[in-house]
Amino acid sequence: MPSKKRISEFLSGTSGVPVGGSTEKPFEVRNPLVVMFEQDQKIVCHIHPRKTDNYKGYGLLICDLVRHIANAFHAEEDDVWEWVDKERNHHTTDITQAS
Repeated sequence: MPSKKRISEFLSGTSGVPVGGSTEKPFEVRNPLVVMFEQDQKIVCHIHPRKTDNYKGYGLLICDLVRHIANAFHAEEDDVWEWVDKERNHHTTDITQAS
């Protein structure tokens, strides 16, 4: 049985500042858009579109995510996009969508 882990601190990708998650101020996810996690050594992606969402809006979320990843790893945004483009052209990940 997989172990459950309480996440005690969430960091903002842009500032690195904690954004909640303590016992005094718990972090609660409401109305998620995308939830990704690793389970049984596989990456699972849950997409939760609202009635007003479409693929274009989620494309913008992906762009924001790339920017946050670049900031979190102190990398150039273009370097992250380079890896995204490589993956688009040659699928290597094992993503599971359990929707």
